[in-house]
Amino acid sequence: MRYIFDPKQRWLTVLFLLFVLSFSPLLIFDCARGEVDESLQKLPPASPIQKPLVIFYSRTGKTKMVANGLASTFSCTMEEIQSTEDREGLLGAFTCVLDQLLDRDDQLLPCNKDMRGYNPIIIATPIWLGRLSSPVRTFIKQTNLKGKEVYLVLTYNGRLTEEKEKILLDDLTAQGITLRGLYKIITKEKTEDEIIKDLNLKLDDTPIRIMISGAM
Repeated sequence: MRYIFDPKQRWLTVLFLLFVLSFSPLLIFDCARGEVDESLQKLPPASPIQKPLVIFYSRTGKTKMVANGLASTFSCTMEEIQSTEDREGLLGAFTCVLDQLLDRDDQLLPCNKDMRGYNPIIIATPIWLGRLSSPVRTFIKQTNLKGKEVYLVLTYNGRLTEEKEKILLDDLTAQGITLRGLYKIITKEKTEDEIIKDLNLKLDDTPIRIMISGAM
């Protein structure tokens, strides 16, 4: 049997085919884009960039010198732990002694930094009666530092026995602190330049590892 096409019908068929072909690249593009979008959704979120943070408490100003040196060395922010207790003069020193003997926590002003955005955490503190100063002890208790790389810088006038140092470190470990480095700076009768020089020597011997990303 022989089919006879109407010329008008033939042109309508051609126009229909051209119409369909004109949209086919867009359909292909949309399908491909859908596959790409789906694959992007499966990728893990990028790790946030983290920076080091220097946290310190200083009663006489010597530990603050060390904190300034650390912040300058690593070009990073520093945050001062502030106590509501008056620790000036002899009466303030007596309060510090009582805090240590009675194992009293301090009353601190709120910290202005969100610890989640920083790593490592470098803590500078004076030693009182062979222990961390009560403001720093309280800060560590109240702050979630688990998963952070923590470096501890101790400042003191006398000496720290091995027994007291071990107790200090064991206490930090019991609180879930991952201590990566310990630095001891004797500040008695030293100028700021001498303190910073001693700090730099300690950092040369045991460098602080700075994280470049949030990946642990």
